[in-house]
Amino acid sequence: MAKNNGQTLFLHTDKKRLELINQNRNYYFLIGYCLILIMIGLFNEPITSLWAGMLRILTSPSNLLTDYIELGTFGSAFVNSGLLTLISVLLAKKEKIPINGPMIAALFTVSGCSFFGKNLYNSIPIIIGGLCYAKIVRKPFSQFIVVSLFGSALSPIISYLTFGLSLPLVFSIPLGCSVGIFIGLILPPLASHILTFHQGFSLYNVGFTSGLIAMMFTGILRMFGWKIEGKNLVSTAYHTKLLFFLLFLFLILFFVGFIVNHFSLKGLKDISKTSGKLITDFISIAGVGATMMNMALMGLLLVGYTQISHSTLNGPIVGAILSAVGFSAFGNHIFNSLPLLVSVFLTAQLSSVFEVNQTTVVLAGIFGTGLAPIAGYYGITFGLIAGFLHMSLVTNVSYLHGGLNLYNNGFSTGFVAAVMVPLLDNILQIRKVKQHARKR
Repeated sequence: MAKNNGQTLFLHTDKKRLELINQNRNYYFLIGYCLILIMIGLFNEPITSLWAGMLRILTSPSNLLTDYIELGTFGSAFVNSGLLTLISVLLAKKEKIPINGPMIAALFTVSGCSFFGKNLYNSIPIIIGGLCYAKIVRKPFSQFIVVSLFGSALSPIISYLTFGLSLPLVFSIPLGCSVGIFIGLILPPLASHILTFHQGFSLYNVGFTSGLIAMMFTGILRMFGWKIEGKNLVSTAYHTKLLFFLLFLFLILFFVGFIVNHFSLKGLKDISKTSGKLITDFISIAGVGATMMNMALMGLLLVGYTQISHSTLNGPIVGAILSAVGFSAFGNHIFNSLPLLVSVFLTAQLSSVFEVNQTTVVLAGIFGTGLAPIAGYYGITFGLIAGFLHMSLVTNVSYLHGGLNLYNNGFSTGFVAAVMVPLLDNILQIRKVKQHARKR
């Protein structure tokens, strides 16, 4: 009996050690990704140019659409993304958070949006606010870190209050940071409550929450006479460089995932069978290797979409692709995302207002995959309808928050899901009742 107990203890200890090794490996992968971004930035231009670009990024109001590649420099945008993502990864490691689907989605969204709105100055106060909330409710910060990282969608509010209102910096810096901390405080309780609004059928739950908060802040500022209008600052000179970067990244991601998965495609089928509805963690369903391959395949699909659209790659489009790739660990796969891409593309083709190669239209297609659970759960037809509704709505809701919510598409997908899901549930329920009546 004693021998059996000793054997059980040994197996348990061995399992714990293996889990720790795997977690450390996952963190090293993420740190490696951050270092690639930083090195691309450092080796692209002189330090003086890099520093000047970083300074312009840090002191910009940063509301949509502000392409950091155009505002700063190519290198400074990559360094900004790499540094901010690295800080987020190290913070998660310090809190001993296991790398799962939600964490991957949060980290890649931070990385992506750091090309067009997030920077070291405007993101940290929101995370501090999340830390303060954890202290107030006496719970570990590890429970709220994902929401805090997603919550940096509202980073432009901090930058706009600091640099966009022409106030003296001695007043505007404390004002911006205080508001940022306040946003970090209110996000966790709001995000958990608003999940019920769309019932998990919009992957960008915090994007919808952030849109509501940004809408209120924008309304308050406009009430006191401040004009808040969106920008349209995008780069056009770096398409080829960005294309090579994305292709290199996704091919490496697939290859590493294939190795981690023991040179097998096992698990991809399990991922493709899911609807993607929140909360669907592909790492727990199929493992890290299969999830990495799914992320790579989604990335290649989205790059293909931009090429079919004949769009020019820039900071916002690259950021959108990286964000959607992150959510490919947490809901997106090719089969539930493709109907949304097709729908947005066809809607733009038929429209007399939009062009398929416009940055805003391409962003609507890529971020429209946040409605992938509708296609995965209710079917392709309703996925196509969801994409059409998203395309019609997304360009109108941006006025409500003046570009102060980086997840503008997440704001739109929340509304679309909230309208469609109750109607679809009702239709399906009526259909079931009729089928049951026929059987009788």
